[in-house]
Amino acid sequence: MKKSTRWATAAAVPVAVIAASIVVPAVSATADVDLPDKTPQQVLALAASSSGASYSGTVEQTSDLGLPDVSAQATGGGSSSDAAGALELLTGSHTAKVYADGATKQRIQVIDQLAERDVIRVGSSVWAYDSKTKEATHATLPDQGSTPTPSALPDGTAVPQTPAELADLVLSSVEPTTTVTADSDVRVAGRDAYQLVLTPKDSSTLVASATLTVDAETGVPLKVVVAAKGQSDPALSAGFTSVDFGAPAASVFAFTPPADATVTDVTVPTGASGRSHGDAAHAEKAVIGSGWSTIVGVTPAAGSTDGTSSIDADAQGLLDQLTTKVDGGRVLETSLVSVLLTDDGRVFAGAVDASTLQAAVAGQ
Repeated sequence: MKKSTRWATAAAVPVAVIAASIVVPAVSATADVDLPDKTPQQVLALAASSSGASYSGTVEQTSDLGLPDVSAQATGGGSSSDAAGALELLTGSHTAKVYADGATKQRIQVIDQLAERDVIRVGSSVWAYDSKTKEATHATLPDQGSTPTPSALPDGTAVPQTPAELADLVLSSVEPTTTVTADSDVRVAGRDAYQLVLTPKDSSTLVASATLTVDAETGVPLKVVVAAKGQSDPALSAGFTSVDFGAPAASVFAFTPPADATVTDVTVPTGASGRSHGDAAHAEKAVIGSGWSTIVGVTPAAGSTDGTSSIDADAQGLLDQLTTKVDGGRVLETSLVSVLLTDDGRVFAGAVDASTLQAAVAGQ
């Protein structure tokens, strides 16, 4: 059965979202750093208090999930390159310029070869622009004050990429599923910092630990690293190599799409179920389990496409390369996350191995 290209992209999206939501390069202790003692709870509170901080800096982000390098396929046009482009964010290393001025003004510039991807938020307005494809996406946030992360895939799906974004997701999963311990004080990007190690109590998760490094003065997360079980290199990491805590210039957050850009407006879900007002065909979401081994599923609503349309050979080849055929669909297994793509159009992902994921879904 032929699958639509969206399955290749769907194989990337849950990996990014789920892997980042359970996050943790390694930070070396420095003998010169001796900060006043704080309990893990005090350090977590310090980090949580930094959401309104202003800063700018350069972030290095790396991913090692055992996925193949798809950078050669992420060029050119067409649906297959869209899928490869999404996956390219989850492989190798990336450099980004990060700017924040309080809780509602952020900009991230992901620097690619001869191109860049930008996401800019000012209040309720969010723009995403890819200079390579000349595609711009605009969203207006709902009034209830939801705060999406300021980075996104070209299709608008959020991909936590900065230390602050990853740390926000880590903090939401701390207790009672996690043992939190204080580690040696360190220096990151010239800043003295506290360091915490978060270890899941859940033996079924693929996550071995998460390390959170917090600026001692401002509380801003400077580095987050996720380790996967059985893997020596970090599975995911994002850390500042330079940082300045002055407020960026207002011009940094100004954006007008170029005249030759293709502009798309997207609807931001307003309800807890993920359904937008007036959008009867919006996919339904499901959650199986809890804690670090939580499985998230997305089921197309009635009237939506089932993903059986024809696709080009490149996109089909990418899907076949990344996934394995199983009863009822295909499965992608990385060192940190597994994704199940069912024949009836559903997508399930979690930080568990493929067999655990399949069993959980079969039990629904």
